[in-house]
Order: sequence, then C-alpha cells, then structure tokens
Amino acid sequence: MSTFLTFLKIEGKLVWKGIDILIFGICFPIILATLFGYLLSKDGLAGASNFELSYAAVITIGVLATGVMGVPLTIADYRHRGILKRFQVTPVSPLQILFAQGLIQLSSALVSFIGVTIVYHLLFDYELKGSWGIFLLTYTFVIIAMYSIGILIGSLVPDQKSANVWSSIAYFTMLLFSGATIPYEVMPRFFQWVMDILPLSHGIHLLKQASTGEPLTDGLFHIVILALCIIIGLCGAIKFFKWK
Repeated sequence: MSTFLTFLKIEGKLVWKGIDILIFGICFPIILATLFGYLLSKDGLAGASNFELSYAAVITIGVLATGVMGVPLTIADYRHRGILKRFQVTPVSPLQILFAQGLIQLSSALVSFIGVTIVYHLLFDYELKGSWGIFLLTYTFVIIAMYSIGILIGSLVPDQKSANVWSSIAYFTMLLFSGATIPYEVMPRFFQWVMDILPLSHGIHLLKQASTGEPLTDGLFHIVILALCIIIGLCGAIKFFKWK
C-alpha cells in the first residue's frame, strides 16, 4: 500500500505540471457550460427543457477529456520513454499503474464537475429535479465506463503516435456526436441512430434521466452497454497490458 501511495504522489505531481489537464479537463468544460447556459436558458431560443438537459451532457466533457485522452496519452508517453519498462522490475503492477493514472485524471474531472455545477447553479439558477444521490452514482458509473475505454487504449497502443490517433478518434467522435456538445434531442433521427452507437451517448442518456428524476430502470439498455465497456476495457487492459 505504501508503494502505491508513493507512486500515486509522484505521478500526481508530474501530471498536474502539464497544461493539457488544466485546459481540456477543467477550463474547456467550464467555458462551454457558461456558453450553453447563456444560450439555452434564453426564452424562445431553445426552451427550458434543453437547458435543463444540457447540464447532464456538459459535465461529461471533463470526464471524456481526462479519461479518453489524458489516461492513454500519459501511459503511452511512459511506454515511449521506457518508464514502464523500468517499472516492470519493481513491485509496481500494471493494475497499480492504471489505477493511479485513473485517480490522478479523475481529480481533474471532479474539479471540472464542481466548476460546471457552480456555473449552472449560480449563473443560471439551475436546480436538479432528481435525487443528487442517484445522479452522483450514475455519474460515477459513467466515469468508470469512460476511463475503462481510455485505460484499454493506453494499455494496447505500442507508441505515442498510435495513442494520439486512437485517443483523438475516440475523444472527438464522442465529443461531437454523443450529445455532449450538440444536443441529442435536436439531431435528425438518422444522426440519433449513429449517436446511439457511441458509449458516451448511453451515459448521457442515463445522466439526463437521473437529473430529471426519471427511473433508471427505463435505461436498462444504456446500463448494459456501459457495463460491457467496463468489463471489456478493464479485463482487456489487465490481460494485454504492454510494458514496452
């Protein structure tokens, strides 16, 4: 346990020195929250319903940036510089490396979540209609699913170039077409079918249900999809983790 905590402390200092986690993990979601809140809360422009639903979508942007971009790029960078190869002969296991990176990136996602929530609540008088307990549990479930995808990418890619390609594909595809930035409800039905393929779309659906007080039993299919992402992502990462 002491080995893991020491490793976590050192890695945390290294990751938080980078500017990417500040820009994409924290500032970008808060800026979009301010923009979307201003636009969607205006009467006659998009309607109150879209404004209320937008909160559940915007809080996932920080999760997406840190989990699908931050985690795999950091792991790939360590592999490229031979750091993972050195860890291979230490007591640190692949599971500890992956878990530590997940926790470090998660700290940024939580700061983003708090910032977006403050913006919606203080600037636009947003009130969650559902239970905060259920909503936070759903948010945690979505985090684990998105981070599982990022961990799988980071564990499998052989180099930084591959990590950049696959992380960018996953990040920008879900950022633009999962409902995180462009509301699912305003898209034509054909595009909604395409959006339904993406894992984050199912997470946003669940968060919207939780935020409006709808029972999550209506989203059983979404829960199953995210659960599969977690199982496949974590099991695949542990089994096929590349040290070099």
